[in-house]
Amino acid sequence: MCIFVTMVLKKYLLISLTFLVAKAVFAQHTYIPNSAFYNHIIDRFEIKNSTLNNAYFHTSNKSYRRKSIAEFANNLYKNDTNLSKQDLFNLEYLLTDNFEWANNDLTTSRKPILKQLYKQKAAFYSVQIPDFNLVVNPVSMYFLSTIDYLGKPAVINNRGIEIRGNITDKIGFYTQVSDEILRPIPAQIEEYQRLKTFQGIGFTKSSDKNQIDYFLSSGYFSVSANKYMDFQLGHGRQFIGDGARSFIISNNAVDNFYCRLNTRIWKINYTNIFSEYRNFIGGSYTIQPRHYSATHHLSVNIGKKFNIGIFETIIFQRDSGYTNTGFEVNYLNPIIFYKSIENGLNSTDKAVLGTNFKYNFANHFSFYGQLVLSELVLDEIINNRGWWGNKWAYQLGLKYIDVFGINNLDVQGELNVCRPYMYTSYSSLQTHTNYNQPLAHPLGANFYELIGILRYQPSNKLNLSFKGIYYAIGYDTLGGNVGQNIQLSYRSSTTPIYGNEITQGQITKVLYIDAMASFMLKHNLFIDAGFTYRYSNSALKTLISENMFFNFGVRFNMARREFDR
Repeated sequence: MCIFVTMVLKKYLLISLTFLVAKAVFAQHTYIPNSAFYNHIIDRFEIKNSTLNNAYFHTSNKSYRRKSIAEFANNLYKNDTNLSKQDLFNLEYLLTDNFEWANNDLTTSRKPILKQLYKQKAAFYSVQIPDFNLVVNPVSMYFLSTIDYLGKPAVINNRGIEIRGNITDKIGFYTQVSDEILRPIPAQIEEYQRLKTFQGIGFTKSSDKNQIDYFLSSGYFSVSANKYMDFQLGHGRQFIGDGARSFIISNNAVDNFYCRLNTRIWKINYTNIFSEYRNFIGGSYTIQPRHYSATHHLSVNIGKKFNIGIFETIIFQRDSGYTNTGFEVNYLNPIIFYKSIENGLNSTDKAVLGTNFKYNFANHFSFYGQLVLSELVLDEIINNRGWWGNKWAYQLGLKYIDVFGINNLDVQGELNVCRPYMYTSYSSLQTHTNYNQPLAHPLGANFYELIGILRYQPSNKLNLSFKGIYYAIGYDTLGGNVGQNIQLSYRSSTTPIYGNEITQGQITKVLYIDAMASFMLKHNLFIDAGFTYRYSNSALKTLISENMFFNFGVRFNMARREFDR
């Protein structure tokens, strides 16, 4: 690990120094957490404005800088007159939440507590002086479900602290740590039986069968090279795409160690991500085996309405069977074609590449999608024999805001299709997972999925949402490999060479419905109430189930936790 960090730091500090501009004025800052609520607000404003944001961010890359969000919101707040009262409220929310960069009196609290606490509406404690900025906030969440787990209601109970800030105009820092108790719902238990870990949770040592207790933490520091480039080093998650899901990389799995370089200039956003992951083998006080990835994603705005991106990811491991262990230094080149490197190394490393796009039009619509490819052979495509290779997955989606002219009534439809064996590798030690949890789509591979989302904001502080998901997926029989479990090597003796088709194996069909009402009492203090229904019909008797339950919760400075599959 230390070798990996040192190599990456040396590489990118050198690159950064070569780009430093004398006497340039720039500032380093932190990033907003990835949340559906935040992302939807930003998507709405971009679609409504019908112009892509060359000056602030590219929405396919969900690492939004707080300063960019504040500048974007401030510009709309001053200049856009075609906004509903809910839109104006949401702009004020964005400015308040990023008050360090807002320069707006709206963010200041009228009655600070003891003259020191909540001087800003979005900060329990804050310091803003020359060369130093600090924000400290408590974080908490308590969700209770009416469905039982071992005789007790299912629950999520989280409490912790979040700290962010800046040192001079070049260094930013962020950390969040919390203690969490989980009593899972049946769908989580079902997934745990397959993956041996819970979504978003790494190794746990809890011996209490009635509940799981663990720490969650993420954090990073960031350094500006100049006003165009910044570098991050830390633990966290990434998301690239414009949909509810992503076949490139998503925030489904547990936090991992990463180094990230982002370059934004003109109409281009170019991102490099170097990551370390863990395979889960269990065993107390046993260091879990590691593997790595290198990803680069180029996003380009073409005109005012169309965005296209191309990406490549290479997954590899060097912990066994190699003379040189650790991170493969050849993949540190930020602009080279990884597949050519992989071929030159004569390795079994796993390459995935593809594209994503988005087209905003008519001030109401956004059409988006992804196509991801791996191990294509032209002869097999022509012969169409269902070869296990020729792996692909695609996504198509449409967002429609202010439906039929009703302010802040928005709908979204999305189709996701993934062939068997997508993301599988020659070696089971270099899987597209972290702690057995898929790094892209949470279903892994070998499925069709339809998603429908309706959102309505009838008043400033009340948000209503409805999500419906239907998918058909093919699971393995005992000892088989039909291509759904991306942790298995495609070289398995049970892998059929030909005749493969989507949903092969033990087909399982799932209908998931979630309805939620969320009311914001104070800034980032939410009361939630909702209903969840999940029906699973399967060729495997153990996966046949029907559950319906209500959810009640309160959360403070945290995004809602969803288990939507």
